[in-house]
Order: sequence, then structure tokens, then C-alpha cells
Amino acid sequence: MLKPDMQWLSREKFPVWEARGADRKDMVEACSKAGDLMEGADSKGGWTYEFMCLGGARMGEARSPAHSGRKNSLFRKASVYYGIAKYPFIDSLLKKDAYDRQRRALSEGRRYFPYPMKEVRIPFMGSEVVGRFAWPRKEITLPEAVLLAGGADVAKEDLQDIEDRVLETGMACLSIDMPGTGESALKLSESSIDVYSRAVHYLATLGDVDVNRIGVFGLGFGGYWALYCGSSCPDVKAVVNCGSPVHKAFQPDMLDKLPGFVKKTLAFDHGLDPKKPEEVQKGLDGLQEYSLLKERRLQSVICPVLSINGDADPWVPIDDLFILREEGGIAQEEWVYRGDGHCAPFHYKEWMPRAVDWLANALGGKERVSGPEPVKL
Repeated sequence: MLKPDMQWLSREKFPVWEARGADRKDMVEACSKAGDLMEGADSKGGWTYEFMCLGGARMGEARSPAHSGRKNSLFRKASVYYGIAKYPFIDSLLKKDAYDRQRRALSEGRRYFPYPMKEVRIPFMGSEVVGRFAWPRKEITLPEAVLLAGGADVAKEDLQDIEDRVLETGMACLSIDMPGTGESALKLSESSIDVYSRAVHYLATLGDVDVNRIGVFGLGFGGYWALYCGSSCPDVKAVVNCGSPVHKAFQPDMLDKLPGFVKKTLAFDHGLDPKKPEEVQKGLDGLQEYSLLKERRLQSVICPVLSINGDADPWVPIDDLFILREEGGIAQEEWVYRGDGHCAPFHYKEWMPRAVDWLANALGGKERVSGPEPVKL
């Protein structure tokens, strides 16, 4: 049984991790051993240690000749567990090892995956943006392209299931890390929009995708950058935003209510020391400047937008979704799930594939994908 301090995981995280391939029984057992998400995570019985063991077991099975027919699913499952092991941010050698193993699982399993994928390194201001670029079926020429953007506590490798759905619809997909996460050598800042603009420019100049049909799909803080791209990147023709902070989430009263590990994650992403309270507070104070209402950042969004969230999101008030229309002037489609939390995790298996289908139709025309089926809100 989960300890009281860990109960929130079954509401906010388990549904998504389960949809990506983790077994609920495994997660409950690992979390029951771990007394805390952060404290003692690297020790035996700790969060990182226990999920590393799960990842190692699945990796061993994936490499075994005895499981020749299940290698695709086993390599993916190993990747998911290693990804959970590094959650919520990579602040130790063992978590770094978990992330290295996560990438290795996907690299070794690549030949068993149904779509070709390669690593790309996009030059950027003396550094580089590291991404995963995947291509749909070979017979499709000049497909639509999607920039996939994760949030503050995930890496691009954690979004494999969304990438799969994008490719199934016949679109190409470029997944990148938010600055401060994953392989990004950059730290999160207000100017991080330049990273996403550079990634969009990369897609627009590839020559292998339709430059007139580029979309952005973002979750959590990635939804924030997706909306910002819709405002500042003319090449972006449609946006899916799930759970983006917009304005109210950046106000002091909301920031003060965030759980301690979320505050530390945001500090870490900004390149600050999450172990020092003054550094954590500095990160929170800086977030107040991120409001998308600042300098009328949303006024130039004219492309189709789909915004999704649960109305009981404890971290991003549902008002932030409605603000996009009421104060930002965005004529968006809205999927709001009653009683659900941040990024509507309980309905993730329902809304995620349909949101990708929505994006395909927004980029390629209403009949581009047969569907999506109506969502039950």
C-alpha cells in the first residue's frame, strides 16, 4: 500500500506512466518501498534505486533470445522504468545513470520499432539542441511535421507514446528537451522560446517535410512553449496545449502552494541549486515574469489551438486555460475534464490519441484522419 505522502502519485502520475507501458503493480510495490520521492532516492529501497531495478529486469528480458517476439515492448518498458527512476529531475549520479540507461534502451530497441528514428543535433548559439527525429511510413512524401515539447519534469525520451501516435497518423516528429531537462545543455529562462523557434526553423528547412504544415504539441510547461511558438513562429500552423501555465499559475499565491518537489524541480531547470531554499525562492520569483499576458504575447496567435486540462489541476488553475480565450483572444477548442488533475492524467489514454488526430486534421485538412472521435468531458 502507498504511504500517505505518496498517494498523490496514483492520481497524478500512475495513469500516464501506465499508459506508457509501466505495470501498476510494479509501481505500487516500488513506491511502497520508497519512503519519499526525494529523500534517500539513490539508496536501496529508495525511489531511484527501486525503479532502476525494474528497468534493469525488463532490459535483461529484452536482450534475451527467449523473448524474441516481445523485444519492442520490453525495450520500451525498460525505458519507461528508467525514466521514472530519474523523476522529477536529474540531481544525482544514479539518476544520471538512469537517464543514460533510458536512452540506451531506446537506442538498442530502435531496430524493433516500427518507424525509423535518428538523433539530431541542431546548432544553437554556440551550443546545440539535441532531438529525436522520427519519420512516418516511407511511402508518404512531404508529411506534416510536429515539434513535441515536454514539461519541467520529463525528457524527450519519456514521450515515446505520443511520438508513436504522431507517426501512426503519417506525420514526422521532432522531440526536444525543455531547457534544464534531459540532454539540454541550456537552462530554462524567459528567452528559451529561442530554442523552440530554432527547432521549428530546423523543421521548416529540412526539405523533407511540408513547410506549410508544421505544428507543436506541448504538455505542461511544454504547452507554454507550444503557445509561445504559435505567437512568435509564423511557420507554426496549429498548436496542442495540455496543462500550460499561462498567467495565474505564475502569481505568488499559486507558486507558494506548489509542492516542495515541484519548486525544487523548477529551480533545478533554471540552473539553481534545489538544496538551497534561497535559490528555490529565486526561481519562483523569476517565474512571475513568464506570464503569457505580458507584452501581449498571445495577441498574434492566429493558428488553430486545442487546449486541454483537468478542472481540478492543483498546480495550474483551470482559469489559465480560459484566460487564453477571454484575455488572450485565442479562438481555441477546449477540452476540460471534470475532477481531473494536471494534464488530465485519468483521461490521458482518451485525450492523447485524439489530440494528435486533431492536430493532423488541423494541419492537413478535416479529412486527414478519420476521426477523432468526440471526447467525453
